[in-house]
Amino acid sequence: MIQIVDDDCSMRLLARATLEQAGFLVIEAEDGARGLAQFRSMRPDLMLLDVVMPGMDGFSVCRTLRGLPEYQDIPIIMLTGLEDANLIQKAFDAGATDFICKPINWLLLRYRVMHILRTARLHEDLKASRSRLSLAQRIAKLGHWQLDFDSGRFTCSRDLRNLLGIEDKARLSSPEDLLQTVHPDDLPQVRETLEQAIALRQPYQVRYRIMAGEEERHISSQGEIEKTDARRPRAITAIVQDVSDLQQAEQKIFGLAHFDTLTGLAKRRFFIDTLDAAIDSARHNHAKLAVLLLDLDRFKRINESFGHMIGDQVLLTIAKRIRQCLQQCDILLPGNTLCDYCIARFSGNEFAILLPEVLDEEQVSQVARLLIKAIAQPFSFGHCEVLLTTSIGICLFPEGADSQEDLIRHANIAMQDAKTRGRDSFRKYHPAMDEPIQDHLILENDLRKALKNDEFVLHLQPQVDMRSGWIFGAEALIRWKHPQQGLKSPGSFLPVAIESNLIIDIDRWVLGQACDLIARWRTAGLGDLRLSVNVSGQLFAHDNIADLVAELILQSGIRPCQLEIELTENTIMQNNLKTVSHLSRLKNLGVQIAIDDFGTGYSSLSYLRNFPIDTLKIDRSFIRDLTEAPSAIAITRAIIALGESLGLTIICEGIETPHQKEMLMDLGCHHAQGYLFGRPDTLESFTRRLQRQQQQPAPFA
Repeated sequence: MIQIVDDDCSMRLLARATLEQAGFLVIEAEDGARGLAQFRSMRPDLMLLDVVMPGMDGFSVCRTLRGLPEYQDIPIIMLTGLEDANLIQKAFDAGATDFICKPINWLLLRYRVMHILRTARLHEDLKASRSRLSLAQRIAKLGHWQLDFDSGRFTCSRDLRNLLGIEDKARLSSPEDLLQTVHPDDLPQVRETLEQAIALRQPYQVRYRIMAGEEERHISSQGEIEKTDARRPRAITAIVQDVSDLQQAEQKIFGLAHFDTLTGLAKRRFFIDTLDAAIDSARHNHAKLAVLLLDLDRFKRINESFGHMIGDQVLLTIAKRIRQCLQQCDILLPGNTLCDYCIARFSGNEFAILLPEVLDEEQVSQVARLLIKAIAQPFSFGHCEVLLTTSIGICLFPEGADSQEDLIRHANIAMQDAKTRGRDSFRKYHPAMDEPIQDHLILENDLRKALKNDEFVLHLQPQVDMRSGWIFGAEALIRWKHPQQGLKSPGSFLPVAIESNLIIDIDRWVLGQACDLIARWRTAGLGDLRLSVNVSGQLFAHDNIADLVAELILQSGIRPCQLEIELTENTIMQNNLKTVSHLSRLKNLGVQIAIDDFGTGYSSLSYLRNFPIDTLKIDRSFIRDLTEAPSAIAITRAIIALGESLGLTIICEGIETPHQKEMLMDLGCHHAQGYLFGRPDTLESFTRRLQRQQQQPAPFA
């Protein structure tokens, strides 16, 4: 839209005709006051303004418009019939964009207007671009400066002054002024970097701190060299960015990645990196260092007894005690720089310590004694008091190992040795400790092969009714037909299977074999015998234990009541809520539930009323002591009476003599298992015994 402001009607008509022919929308006003009012309401893209008009002349109109910020960039072409240099200068001083003398060349006018509009649009685009750039720089907390090498002229952006907290432009007029804003501790490095970049005409990049008032901010600065067309360095231009938020985020990410959120101690990976660096330093300086691994003895019981919240508080207190203890050790280990990087939480209740410089083993032993003493102090939480001990393994560089992998591995071996020797102690690594570990690893590997190669077999021990001698069930007991070592009893391999969690796969195998065996017995017409299977705490803790048993029953087609799951007291008392859920689901399937080794657990007898249990198996230790300890008789009599009152089946284990049998029958127990009635035997031998029993008349019910 073009506006024509002229008191000459013919001039307005000719100008309108010319511009409309060129495709422009035209508005007009016959004097300055009307033109000004029309301009404000219509906001044209360009104004053609006559200089000499009655009332408000063109100079006044132009000055008025230029005094308003929103109209400063709209092109104004002033028209006059006087070719006077002073008049032209006065027009430009008033804010005119261009000046045309009358008479007007109408053909050239259209092209001149088109050119000025195009230039105005480019100027508007440039202004918008600069505005966006300025906004982006403010958002990014970014400023810039430039130093011209030839003139030495230093310029900087307003955003840079705002970033540095400098309002007065004169206070930032040279590179030296820029350096005055740098934090004193970082100034030498920044000065050297900047002066070298200017002197050598080379790019630079540096991070440093500034003091913006009382606040410390982190700055990143990067400079590049501008060159002339002849490739000669002309100036250095640099951006300066406030990266305080980024620095804070990086520190937070670093903390989350490298430090334990509960204790604030280093994580395993960060500790290992620190240990690698310490080994390189010790090797270079021909020095010694030590790694200590601490494991809290029986910490699992804390979580089980008091809950994980108390457990976490104990771990947090342990971390504080370790820190305090090592601060005391500065006296024992002068010259050591102990920090949080040197203390790590390796796992749930396992900690690691790096002593970067030690003189001898005795120094490390003193540290270990202090740690054991500190951790052994009681923990008080409300009305609860918790006592803990720790087992510590120590390995020294270079005597014990020369790599971080071996240092940690050997410290762990020493720690395990401390545990086997009664806990609450420390042990220094010795190569002789490797042999049991190697045997353990070999056994674990052989167990994995055994599962894969089907090397396990079931032996069966009969369960009998002592009144008739009739076999009513059996217990499935696993054996291992080792390719080189022959038949191995469970005591020789189950502890390793439990520790390595292979017991879960072994239990699944036993359950599957037991269900298949029950099905074969029914097919062979050997009756509805009940087969008992021991299930470990690891498998029972799995959420899908009932689903597994249901699937095996469905696949084998057996009656669920023929399968009995044996659990220890300690297993069912691990998690009461989960135990009730698992036992209820198994009971709903129709499976029988037995408590094995009853009387040896630490639990209360009240669980017998709460859990759906069918059978109590009295532990063999009570049976063994029947003839010598009156207390064993009293306990056995009480268990039998308790079981009968709750409607439970009682089975006495470990009966080896006729006298034990008679005493138990006198006490009211009729079901038994032990060597007196048959040792664990192969499937074939046990099946033949069942077949012989089938040929005899069944006893009276």
